[in-house]
Amino acid sequence: MTFSLWNLAAYSLQLFALTVAAIAAVWMVRLRAPRATLHFWHVILLAALLLPLLQPGAAIQSERFAALPNTVAASPEPRAAAIAVDLNAVALAILLAGMTLRLLWLGLGLIRVKSLVTNATAAPPLRGLSEQLNQLLGTDASVLVTDDLEGPATIGLFRPVVLLPRSVLGMSCSVQRAIICHELVHVRRRDWMRTIAEEVWCALLWFHPAARAIAARLSLARETVVDEISIDVTRDRRAYAEALLAFSNPQPHVIGVTPFIGRRTLSQRIALIAKENPMSSRRTAAFTAALVVAATLTATAAANVPMSTAARSQVYESGPGITLPVVIHEVKPDYAPGAMQRGVQGSLYLSVVVGETGDVASVTVSKSLDEELDAKSIEAAAQWKFKPGMREGKPVAVRVTVEMTFTLK
Repeated sequence: MTFSLWNLAAYSLQLFALTVAAIAAVWMVRLRAPRATLHFWHVILLAALLLPLLQPGAAIQSERFAALPNTVAASPEPRAAAIAVDLNAVALAILLAGMTLRLLWLGLGLIRVKSLVTNATAAPPLRGLSEQLNQLLGTDASVLVTDDLEGPATIGLFRPVVLLPRSVLGMSCSVQRAIICHELVHVRRRDWMRTIAEEVWCALLWFHPAARAIAARLSLARETVVDEISIDVTRDRRAYAEALLAFSNPQPHVIGVTPFIGRRTLSQRIALIAKENPMSSRRTAAFTAALVVAATLTATAAANVPMSTAARSQVYESGPGITLPVVIHEVKPDYAPGAMQRGVQGSLYLSVVVGETGDVASVTVSKSLDEELDAKSIEAAAQWKFKPGMREGKPVAVRVTVEMTFTLK
């Protein structure tokens, strides 16, 4: 799929529609069960990733075309095609620059994470508790203390490390157990890898707030699942709530770590751990309905604002029912000095797609004469203006053949 401002706008609108539909569906069915919520947002993320591949295709008719007579007349907009190309190039440059900066920021964050681990120290008072929980959960993570983080965090995939702020050493044993258990559940679930993947997703779609909205809801859903598992292991809701409250102040976002508690999530998590959240059959049916509603609204958005694999409009060839475009303004190509010196004469043929507005959408050489004259002809043809081709009384994009003749006098 080629990049264009239309594709970018279409995908942005589709992603926005998908996110709004998902948030509305969760609100309408009052989805609260942690695992069901996490599965729901996984499906939404997958749909967002697959949107570019699920576009309704526009078939291109393939009847053989006839040559368009080289007849001409009247008022062009000489720079229309060039401006469109320039806007695409500028938009692509801005997108790539933003992605590059965000990915570099992520890379610098991972470098900082490595230094956090290097500067952290062992915590002998917590050794027995961490070994016991590692054995219970089937994990093998180092538990270290640091002065560089304000809240607990998990780092790494193959050699995971749990980093605890030094303040944890002064907390009660039950709260320490709740905190370490929470982080080791993250290790067992390999959530650090998911955190990094979501950071990359947000970096690639840095311009779209829906990407951050989906990532934030995934993060919250994942934390509530970990809360649920941790409470099942520790059997101490009060200590777990105390652990959350101990780090209730907003924590600075540190790229590359799985934090203990995110911004603006405390009240939601406290409310969820205060009660059981069984998934009744009625709630399951509502959850399924929410998925169907989100999928339907997204499909509707894709159908009404589709991305394209080439041009936005279907391109027709000459044939029954197609009225060919008529040239209303022609720009003569310059005779390239090099071709003139070499005495090059003759005709070349261009394949020109005339859009619904009568502007030239694309120009390619179908029969070459000379490299320099080909380039001059393309430059001139891009500035032509046509009365657009018609089909069933409506303007359509039509491909025509234009002959350019060069004669030395």
